[in-house]
Amino acid sequence: MSLKITAVTPHQLASCLPLFKAYLAFYHVEQSDADCLAFLEARLHAHQARLWLAEDAEVAIGFALMYPGFNSLTLKPNWLLHDLYVAPEYRGSGVSKQLLQTCQAYVLSLGGGDIMLQTAHDNTVAQRLYERNDFVLDTEFRVYYWDGKNT
Repeated sequence: MSLKITAVTPHQLASCLPLFKAYLAFYHVEQSDADCLAFLEARLHAHQARLWLAEDAEVAIGFALMYPGFNSLTLKPNWLLHDLYVAPEYRGSGVSKQLLQTCQAYVLSLGGGDIMLQTAHDNTVAQRLYERNDFVLDTEFRVYYWDGKNT
């Protein structure tokens, strides 16, 4: 495998779309191609996201999508690694690890900060990946979610 990981610009989003749609399908979410492209393009143009694409011989095989924020406790940037996806036929080949380490190197290149992420309780493969790459399970804070639907 000839793995190449690059930061995606808004003009390159079409090459990411099939993977992004596969990621959504994995979570049983359906969105139109146009809506996905518009969302990602807006995030990239506004510098509200960083998108990394993994390719093997110019074939898109995985991506990582991070959103920036800030941590008042550390007074440093805080990144949310919201999406990490590798095509099924490339899983177990180290692509996820390389994408994760690319995200970590990027944050360090900006002067540091932290990366937060979530994964399903039963996704032990992802949990092992994160723990092997210095992520620590948060046992201090509970995570709550509000979607605005009940207001």
